[in-house]
Amino acid sequence: MNDELPDRLRVTAEEYEPDRDRMWARVSDGMREPRVRAEPVRSGWRIPQLGLATGAVVVLIGAIVFFGQAMGLGPRIGQTPEPPAAGPGTRSEGTTDAASSEDASSEAEETSADDGESEGSEDETSEGESSPEVDAGPEWLWTDGSIAPASNDYWSQSTLTLKSEEALAGLSVELRVAEGAGVESTDAWTSGDSWLAEAVVTKEDGFLIYRWTLQEGKVLPAGEYQLAGQYNHGAGARSADDDLYTFEATTESGETGAVEGDFE
Repeated sequence: MNDELPDRLRVTAEEYEPDRDRMWARVSDGMREPRVRAEPVRSGWRIPQLGLATGAVVVLIGAIVFFGQAMGLGPRIGQTPEPPAAGPGTRSEGTTDAASSEDASSEAEETSADDGESEGSEDETSEGESSPEVDAGPEWLWTDGSIAPASNDYWSQSTLTLKSEEALAGLSVELRVAEGAGVESTDAWTSGDSWLAEAVVTKEDGFLIYRWTLQEGKVLPAGEYQLAGQYNHGAGARSADDDLYTFEATTESGETGAVEGDFE
């Protein structure tokens, strides 16, 4: 059966004759039909695929550069060049430091010399100039003169303060108010009226004068006391630059002391 099959197929093939006319008719019909150009199918995956491919290339190049630097291949990136060797005319670091130290030492010596000259000048000035003598009075007696805050453009009060560390067997106080337009006494008072007599008011040598003394036989205990003279004057603020005061005191032991002052 199998041996006869090839022979039978060959006989059948030899007997077959193609229909040529029918085949040419089909070819002619196909050539007469309009041809339509097939558009390529585009998909949205090409752009992301291109981006991924580009990224992969960049990463690959970076890796090559990195490994090249690590292996010592190619030019060095970001390295600071070595400083040139010191030669003629080039100052080394040690020379610069030494010069700086010498300059600092010179400046310090000049500053010390200037300070010494300044101190010497100040000493000479202080020795050459004589400071004015101030009658500070004895240590146990302190005084002060001031204008009362309640003073105004038409009326003023000059206040004297006395502080004594010793009991006083004798005391004389004088307040001298420079006369000016409208200066007239209005009153006087003291916080030690139990020991001090009433003020005596006079006008002498261009001053309105208030005088206080101890009452006969009284001793003023140690402590702080105030005495005041009140007066009218011309309109406007009055200056007390020319006003003066004097304290003369005697302790129970017989020691005496005096203090003069002003209202500046």
